Amino acid sequence: MRLQNSELRKHLPEDSVLPIVTPYELTKAHIIGRDPTNINGYLYIDKGRSSGILVDQPVLTAKGIVGKVHHVSERYSIVETIEHEGFAISAIDIHTGIHGIVRKNAYLLFDFIRVDDTIAISDSIYTSGMSEIFPEGILIGFISRIAEPHDPFFKPVYINPAVKINQLTYLYVLSGYNIGTIKLNTKILEQTP
Repeated sequence: MRLQNSELRKHLPEDSVLPIVTPYELTKAHIIGRDPTNINGYLYIDKGRSSGILVDQPVLTAKGIVGKVHHVSERYSIVETIEHEGFAISAIDIHTGIHGIVRKNAYLLFDFIRVDDTIAISDSIYTSGMSEIFPEGILIGFISRIAEPHDPFFKPVYINPAVKINQLTYLYVLSGYNIGTIKLNTKILEQTP
């Protein structure tokens, strides 16, 4: 049965299954528009103040982080994604425990990683919880390249995001908590068995 469930799950859209039990509310929202000047930087969603959406609530899918709510009106909201230039989020390499900041500046970088820190290609990078907006344990992406350092202290570490923003049709806004006071278990967004 486990093998059959595994095979069936492969044929489901990867974003279609979320856990049934969670201490937080996940409000599903459909993407109704994209900023034509920054196609993956801002998304317009069909939920707003009337659905309980607030500025700075985290936005995610079953695969990982999308961004945060940037603007809210009565019936729609604007999401600032990790693809927006200047977006930054506190992060941790789950394999090594090394902390840094994931930020978008032409590329998605895992920044402030010392030249002598031991990290590896394909390490998983998660939110660290050292934020007033994002709880810990949400997948951000995977290390794709470690470049030669240009300064004596830090090395450039490039990230492939877990979520492909340009492929999304819907997402989830995380609510049901006071921003900055919770910790999210890393298992919360795993697909159910």
